[in-house]
Amino acid sequence: MRPFIIITCLCLLAACQSSPRKNYFYLSATLVPESKSITDNQGNLTQLIGIGPIELADYLNRLQMIENQTDNSLNMADNAYWAEPLDKSIPRVVALNLTSLNSNRSFVTFPWRSDSKPRYSLRLTVDSLTRNQGKASITATWELMDNDTKSHLLRRNFSRSITVATGPKALAQAYSNLLAELAKEMDTALAQVPQ
Repeated sequence: MRPFIIITCLCLLAACQSSPRKNYFYLSATLVPESKSITDNQGNLTQLIGIGPIELADYLNRLQMIENQTDNSLNMADNAYWAEPLDKSIPRVVALNLTSLNSNRSFVTFPWRSDSKPRYSLRLTVDSLTRNQGKASITATWELMDNDTKSHLLRRNFSRSITVATGPKALAQAYSNLLAELAKEMDTALAQVPQ
């Protein structure tokens, strides 16, 4: 009996030491080819825009990736994690996409310092970011604010779905593509405000 206990303990110890490695994924900007990017004043920064505050649905405030959302339940991905929290990566990626669309803009994320308060800011509420039945989807509301007058210049609902393959890598890329679509809509609004 004693050799059996020793062998069992050794097997358990070996199993604990060989736990699966965690895999990390991140959202990325979809860069616009340089010939399509709007450049005035030869790259001089002419507009400071604020990004934030960003609000996420509570179920998105986790580092483990959510593979699917079906029947009001969440399926967590095995050993797949976000490399940074979504409330940090979403504004970063939106700012990079907007910069790619117009390199004359500079962006600060909320909360900004009082000496770098932007005249305009983009607020974003992400109500859902999911993969379900082969589709990656986002449902969000965004606002363009005039911080000088504390007024809403524009408020829009944004909802998109795109086809996505299985796996966390494909999911991270699909979410990145959805954020690029969101940035294009924001860019159109920013192009209409006075500098």
